[in-house]
Amino acid sequence: MTVELRDIISVSLTKTPGVFGVACEARIEGVDEFIAKHIYRPDDPYGLSPQIKEWLAERPDFPIRPYVPPQPPTPEELRARMEPLTRRQLLRTLWEIGIAETDIDAKLANDAVGLIEWRNANTFARLHPLIISVASDLNLPPEQVDSLWDFALTF
Repeated sequence: MTVELRDIISVSLTKTPGVFGVACEARIEGVDEFIAKHIYRPDDPYGLSPQIKEWLAERPDFPIRPYVPPQPPTPEELRARMEPLTRRQLLRTLWEIGIAETDIDAKLANDAVGLIEWRNANTFARLHPLIISVASDLNLPPEQVDSLWDFALTF
C-alpha cells in the first residue's frame, strides 16, 4: 500500500524535542484523499516522514507553529461535560439542602414554560437555562451548584 503526501497544511512543535505535529493532505493508493494528522520525526524513515522531510526541505520558509500546551478546561467547559441528573437525583439533592419541590414550584409560578420544564423533564443538564435560573433565584453560586451536582450523582 502506497501513501502519497499531497500537501502540508500546518506544522507545529510538540512538547517532545525533535518531534513535530503535521496536518497534511495525503492519499493512500486506491483510496480518496484525506486529511491526516501525523507525528513527524526528521530521522524517521517510515510512513509519510520521508515525504514530509523532502517537502519541508523544498520550502525552508514554511512556518512552524510554536508548541502551545493544552489549557485546562474553563469552569463552563467542565459544567458542560457534567452528566445530566435524573429528576429523582435533583429532587433528592434539593431536599438534602432544605429545598422542597413546592419551593421550586413557587419560584416558577409566573414562568409557564419553566414550570412545564420543571414538572415534565426526566433529566436535567447542568447548563440548562432552567437550572441556571432556579439556582440564581435560590442564591446558589455556580460553584455550589457544581458541588451539589456531583453530590446528586451519588444517588
